[in-house]
Amino acid sequence: MKRFIEFFIKKAVFTHVLFLIVIISSIIAYKNVAKELFPPATLDKILIQGAYPGASPKTLDKMAVTQIEDDLKSYQEVSSIESVIRNGSFTITVNLKPNANKLELLSEYKTITSNLKKDLPSDMNEPSVTIAKKAFPLMFISVASNVLNKDELLNHADNIKKILSQIKDLTQIDIRGDSDKNIYFELNNKKIEALGINKSQLINVLSQVSTIFPVGKIEGSTHYFISMYSKNVNDFKNMIINVGNIKVRLKDIADIKKKYETPTQIGKYNGIPNITIDVRKGESGDAIAISKKIRNILKNYHLKHPEITFGISTDTSKWVRNRFNTVVSNIIFGLILVFFIMWIFLNWRISLVVTLGIPTSFAIAMIALDYYNFSLNLLSMLGALIALGMIVDEAIVVGENIYRHMQMGKSKTEAAIDGTVEVFWPVVAAAMTTVLAFLPMLLIKGEIGVFIKILPVMITILILSSLFEAFIFLPLHSKEILKVEESKKDIFWQKFSLFYKNLLKYFFKFRYIALFFFLVMVPVLIAIGMKHSKFQLFPDFDASQIYVNGKFESNYTITQTAKAIKKIEEDLKKYVGKDVEGFTTVVGMQMNNKGEANVGENYFHIFVDLNDKKPTDVYNKYIAPIFQPIKVENQIRTHTAQQLSHMFKKDFADIKIPGMVELNVIVPQAGVVKSDIVISIGGQSQEKIIEAIKKLETVMKKIKGVYNIYDDAELGADELKLKINSYGQKLGFTQVGLFNELRGFFAEAEFDKTFDKDGIVKIILKDKNKDSFNELKTFRVTIPGTNRYIELNKVCDFIITKAFKKLHKYDGIAAKTVYATLNKKIITTADFYVKVNPLLKEFKKEGLIVIIGGAAKTSKEFIKDLKEALVVAILLIFLILVLMFNSAILPFVIISVIPLSFLGVIIGNMIMDMNMTMLGMIGIVGLAGVVVNDGIVMIDFIKKAKNLDEVLEYASHRLRPVLLTSITTFFGLLTLMFFPSGQSAILQPLAIALGFGLAWGTILNLFYLPIFYYVLRRKHLHK
Repeated sequence: MKRFIEFFIKKAVFTHVLFLIVIISSIIAYKNVAKELFPPATLDKILIQGAYPGASPKTLDKMAVTQIEDDLKSYQEVSSIESVIRNGSFTITVNLKPNANKLELLSEYKTITSNLKKDLPSDMNEPSVTIAKKAFPLMFISVASNVLNKDELLNHADNIKKILSQIKDLTQIDIRGDSDKNIYFELNNKKIEALGINKSQLINVLSQVSTIFPVGKIEGSTHYFISMYSKNVNDFKNMIINVGNIKVRLKDIADIKKKYETPTQIGKYNGIPNITIDVRKGESGDAIAISKKIRNILKNYHLKHPEITFGISTDTSKWVRNRFNTVVSNIIFGLILVFFIMWIFLNWRISLVVTLGIPTSFAIAMIALDYYNFSLNLLSMLGALIALGMIVDEAIVVGENIYRHMQMGKSKTEAAIDGTVEVFWPVVAAAMTTVLAFLPMLLIKGEIGVFIKILPVMITILILSSLFEAFIFLPLHSKEILKVEESKKDIFWQKFSLFYKNLLKYFFKFRYIALFFFLVMVPVLIAIGMKHSKFQLFPDFDASQIYVNGKFESNYTITQTAKAIKKIEEDLKKYVGKDVEGFTTVVGMQMNNKGEANVGENYFHIFVDLNDKKPTDVYNKYIAPIFQPIKVENQIRTHTAQQLSHMFKKDFADIKIPGMVELNVIVPQAGVVKSDIVISIGGQSQEKIIEAIKKLETVMKKIKGVYNIYDDAELGADELKLKINSYGQKLGFTQVGLFNELRGFFAEAEFDKTFDKDGIVKIILKDKNKDSFNELKTFRVTIPGTNRYIELNKVCDFIITKAFKKLHKYDGIAAKTVYATLNKKIITTADFYVKVNPLLKEFKKEGLIVIIGGAAKTSKEFIKDLKEALVVAILLIFLILVLMFNSAILPFVIISVIPLSFLGVIIGNMIMDMNMTMLGMIGIVGLAGVVVNDGIVMIDFIKKAKNLDEVLEYASHRLRPVLLTSITTFFGLLTLMFFPSGQSAILQPLAIALGFGLAWGTILNLFYLPIFYYVLRRKHLHK
């Protein structure tokens, strides 16, 4: 090892060139690395989706969903199955066990849907099967105008799409609100009957009036491609068709029109009707640069077309920019802090050597990110922020030891070599324990595992980079920069070391009392603290969006809903400017508290985009802006998202809108769990489920701190079933015959296609009065084998049933769900379930099925996985220590610091008024590796002692590096602990756990460890 270190010190030119190559390569790598909100991730899920317009949820369930579910249950790789069935469509989510072969299962599930095809209607497409992926938009662009019609607006949207498609890193640009223009044959039933036309034969003829398929080709001296002439509306109007022996011009029995189909969604921007362009980027590309480019394109387009108003919502590049600014400003500020701390305690030369290690480590890490195709995203950048204080530890220990050897009178080269070699294995072991503390987090399964995966990876890359820097570049930098200078600081350290040595000697006199405190009282305090700690999955933070959503009575059309919410939109307009950047309305959709989209004409969802928050604390107001690489303008919002949500609720309380049954104001939070409370109730009886849900909601409304309570037990449109009666059967009517005849008049379905200048146009058949119930009852169907008609209500019984608007099934069990949000300052998820569990037990006794989801389910799974990760981390750390010390006792002494350090975490949470969170617990796992680092350095030195005086002497030698590594790590986390902004508050609990845990761990390493070591080795030392 000595030769390895010696090589890079003596080959100075080579090492300097290598350093320069690393810096240049990192700049190139930075330009290549993708910058996005979240890393693209493949989930352990497979989606099966299908659709058949006009089918009720219950019909689709019987027709396809149940069969697919039954086939899926036989696979051992399946963890659970969740199905959502709506009018005309269904989605089955197959949750897989960890490490399942997704590609193999994908192929097998496609076989299942392919085999199902024979049992489906001939005009229903085979259900699709795909692997679920996390997808995040770049932005939504609203194209609005008060003067242009829909056709003109769509033309402009299409022009913008064409311009944007030239940006190479954009992978998907979709125009929403771009409903198809179809040709409608609105059949006049009375005229058809007057002419004696057989309706079944008519539908058959109309399904053959056009074709888009090629006929063939002629390959002679001249080549010809043969196809049929495409017809337009006038061609169809004047077309003569032959039904049986009756010839008739099409316009005589139908109104033929080309028009937009009824939109499934209506969009608005700041209350003005709009067309929305959904813009998404690929895995490569800089979200910040692309967003800036798009904004310039829109600005120039507006100058040419002032009648067009553009709005940008959910611009994720702003979030990337804010996180990037946070990380860079913290890194630079951390560099300055580390430099001054080292300068205060040592001198400017060693400060420079150690501080150089931070950008060098980040440079090496940037090369690794580019090589392994990772991205700079919210989580990787926050991981870098967490690692900031740790990556100087190796440099401090190596640099301080080289300086100590110089003080011993050695030459610079000799001191650089001997000082590095002496601490090589302790430093490697310390770095590896940190890495092995974080890497087991990869064992955390499910969506949370996917969500946090990049954190341990990023921290590991940075720690290993700092290790590389500490042994390759730092010894040479130390040789060239360090110089022994007598100063008052050296005298201070001598006096302080003597003070520590005497204090430690005093504790040694009362060693058993000290051990009693550390080994008995501290665990008791930890137990008391844990008992009184409250747990929430993620901390609350100031969001950049607010959701305003709700629903009207189920009979509301999409146009009525869009008109009815104008009062809400007018109320929101008064906030646009200072606090609100703008708001985008989507009518026909509502995002529920699970992050799913409820679809229906009576739903609405308003995305309220907030301006950047005006900084209020000293750091973010005055210091951070100096170091931010991207200057942020319009930080003018004075209210938090939570405050604004309360203001919205207060304003909306005075609004009375007829037909509105639900209005929610939600501040979306981070993570994979979108709702604090998710309770699903299933059973055979629809009435019992509804009754149970009402009981549960009544109890929930009485619990303080519970709000936004709603459910999905909404009854949909009545289902009308036609049952052929005995008279109809005698006349020869069959279900298939009636289906074929009625579908052409009442399905409003596609029966044919043609072309126009823009592409394919669907031909839709329907009765011009199809939406009248009386029209259906008196609709005259053709009596089989004749040309005579009879009213439908004469041959069929009409059976009307009530059904839910949406079916939600868990492992084949249909259930309805109640959602709610909690105010964590008042009540946590665990406290909530203590209050409602008696009622849930009653439901189970009544034969109902209760399924707990949301934060409670995720927390339970997460804590189980985290316990495993903690055990694995401690075992791996122990193994490294055994390898290093060739002893089982010394590793046991060092490992004992880990559980005792938890007291620091509890004290930190109490001081900062924080609940324990998921990331706080991850911080505890990470603390296991960080807190033993100083212990390794301490034990590695005092194990050489042969008596008590030498134990005290060697311990005092380690005082300076132990204090410096702890102080720099604490100050590296300082801004994240005390001045988090925006979404960086997600990691505040993790920083508190590491920072305060390490602060208390430093006391343990300086006092508890030498005492415990001495007690265990006392007899050996006296010998």
